[in-house]
Amino acid sequence: MTSTGSGFIIEPSGFIATNKHVVEDAVALFVETSGGERYKASVVGMPGKADMALIRIKAPHSLPYVPFGDSDKVRVGDTVIAIGSPFGFDNSVTAGIISAVNRDIMESPFDDYLQTDAAINHGNSGGPLFNTKGEVIGMNSVIFAPGTGSVGLGFAIPSNDLHFVFERLMKTGEIDAGMLPIYTQQVTWMLKQALNAPDLQGALVTSVHDDGGKMMHGKIKPGDIILSFNGETVTDPRDLARKAAAAAIGSDAALEICQDGVNETVHVKIHEWPESKPVVLHDPAGRKLGLQLASAPGDKGASVVTVAAIDPMGTAANSGIHKGDVIMEVQQKPVSEPAQAMRLLKEQSEKRHHYAAVLVRHDKTLSWMPLEVPDQPD
Repeated sequence: MTSTGSGFIIEPSGFIATNKHVVEDAVALFVETSGGERYKASVVGMPGKADMALIRIKAPHSLPYVPFGDSDKVRVGDTVIAIGSPFGFDNSVTAGIISAVNRDIMESPFDDYLQTDAAINHGNSGGPLFNTKGEVIGMNSVIFAPGTGSVGLGFAIPSNDLHFVFERLMKTGEIDAGMLPIYTQQVTWMLKQALNAPDLQGALVTSVHDDGGKMMHGKIKPGDIILSFNGETVTDPRDLARKAAAAAIGSDAALEICQDGVNETVHVKIHEWPESKPVVLHDPAGRKLGLQLASAPGDKGASVVTVAAIDPMGTAANSGIHKGDVIMEVQQKPVSEPAQAMRLLKEQSEKRHHYAAVLVRHDKTLSWMPLEVPDQPD
């Protein structure tokens, strides 16, 4: 199976931002630029609790890239432009406005989505959301629709969240996000009355997972309301999670809490968010052709070369050739036997040519396909 998505280059050496759900569980990744160039890609890293992934390609030249804007400055009503490949239509551009900010769609503990009515469909995932200055202020990630098409409910991860994650991944391959070993919930109007809370802001502690009291030292307990983090107001549980994630692991955090109706400040240690290692795809450097050919009778009884199988890890998997296709010519030379076709492909490899032109018949249609040949074909 193959799937497609969108992405955008964020650094001239080839770092690309996209969604985790676009690349997760892939056995091979390929990137095609707007100019038609194709590259093998590898996964640098992706967080366990957010729909982001950083991948990388190695190009022989410096790549154009897009700059991040400040998503904290985005306001409802701002004009935005989305670019992606909805349903496979490359480089499609749609425009709209920001419908809402700080949306919680229950995807992760850090939800802070920008909502837009710009048309976003399947295939737009991982594509950039621009402001009118040409800055990326979000990454299109989620749609809500009763069917398969857009109904004006699209959601993008804010650029400041993207920048935080991707900058760390580019430097070390690790996110090193901080956390507090507690679970919290929103303060509602009725809970505010019951707990004598000062207002509706803050994060209400539901449980503390601190290894038997060794980490938090009993300073925080269920029912406490965390009002501020290092002097900054905590608006809700997601805001607290983002503030803790940005803090240095092992650093001291000053928390203003409301405990039994009394405000006080406690100091706790920031712990490391448990993250699994990024998925590492098979190293494409040693890939083989991955093309299995067979001889079959043609329309007029003559022998033809057919594609019997394609290894998804082989270089042929990205050529557009499918199982059952008939190979008519290789490098403008007619072929009638599998060994003949493989010999011509090997010649291209020995000449250090990266591609071979293959004339393929798919159903009744003839097409030239650029078949990537490795250094040592099968």
